[in-house]
Amino acid sequence: MSVAAAIRITSPDEERVIRHAAEFAQQQHTPCFVISIVRHLPYGAVRLEEHDAVRQNLKLITAAQAAPVMQEGEDIAKCLLGVACAFGINTLFLQSGMSRLLGRSIAEQLLYLQPPFDVIVVSSE
Repeated sequence: MSVAAAIRITSPDEERVIRHAAEFAQQQHTPCFVISIVRHLPYGAVRLEEHDAVRQNLKLITAAQAAPVMQEGEDIAKCLLGVACAFGINTLFLQSGMSRLLGRSIAEQLLYLQPPFDVIVVSSE
């Protein structure tokens, strides 16, 4: 059993998701991963204005004693499902977000795929 947080590594608003996942993992005495799906690896393809957010998120991941996982992919929900299954995730935390593809948020898209793990949506505030 393990726990994960799904984040956008370039977003400055991921602290709550990381913190919730890490605290839950500590309560469960299980490993915690922080998964970020990126369009292109190697990860050097980040815009200059996103560097501070990436550095901050990596500091938060380290402070939470979580393991970062970067995965390249276009379909975020399908990639999250694959990575979470590969890492034996039982509970995945992600931030509530804006609707995207076909009016569905990433959380809704993931739930539509019927993941074999619990999905917990954390509000952004």
